[in-house]
Amino acid sequence: MPPSSSVTVSESNGLTFLDVSNSFASARVSLFGGHILSYVPKADGKERLWVSPHAYLNGERPIRGGIPVCWPWFSDDHGREKGALPAHGFLRTQVWKLVSSEDTEKGTTITLSPSFTRAEGFENDCTVTMVIAVGEILEVSLITENTGVVPFNFNCALHTYFQVDNIQHTQINGIEGDYKDKLDEWTLKPTPMPYTITGETDRIHLAPIEKAEIEVDGSVFTEVFSQGNDSLVVWNPWQGAASISDMDPFGYKHMLCVETSLTQGHTLAPGESHTLQQNIVPQ
Repeated sequence: MPPSSSVTVSESNGLTFLDVSNSFASARVSLFGGHILSYVPKADGKERLWVSPHAYLNGERPIRGGIPVCWPWFSDDHGREKGALPAHGFLRTQVWKLVSSEDTEKGTTITLSPSFTRAEGFENDCTVTMVIAVGEILEVSLITENTGVVPFNFNCALHTYFQVDNIQHTQINGIEGDYKDKLDEWTLKPTPMPYTITGETDRIHLAPIEKAEIEVDGSVFTEVFSQGNDSLVVWNPWQGAASISDMDPFGYKHMLCVETSLTQGHTLAPGESHTLQQNIVPQ
């Protein structure tokens, strides 16, 4: 089935890209990883997603930036020694296929599916579908359905890198409660108020937070709505970016990860499905 009129297919360095342009916004999706790389609403023409200028865009490694898909585990929570299996699962390093695309009154809807959902560390019968709706807002839904005869447990995340002008002039609103601090042996700590980023940050907020705001220079730039999550992850490597091969040493100044996540384990019975959804709302 050919793509809809708002979708253009292109190839570069062995990767296939879908470029969306409609009256509401433009977006770019890589079929490698089922990875959203750009979202620019036409109302203000400002990019909402950050991609590292040193990102691998040749299929050799996961893409740094945009919206990586973590599934069926988050980070190294796969029950084996760290590094024994790919961090964040195996969907972000395989080629997805375009199932369908459609132009609607609200924009463009694209449906993708990965090449496979069974691999070492996760050998259950299921389907995974990602639905991307590009319009005045960006809606991303990751749908997991148990097609087998036994229940299984999984985690997942939409690991979104948001573009900010200056991380030192950025504040997050709407997050409350406790978080686990990966940088301090997973110690449980209260959410800071006001929530600013002043150093390396890697936190799992243990609540199904539905709305967060990214405020830059005193004005809300982007709202983040989450559904189907049990956590919200906040990450910025700060000066540790210098040790990350596919990041600019100063790239941390212009990005902030706010990740709609399922990190505490979710069990799907046979025939059940789960939708993890993140809506990116420009302001």
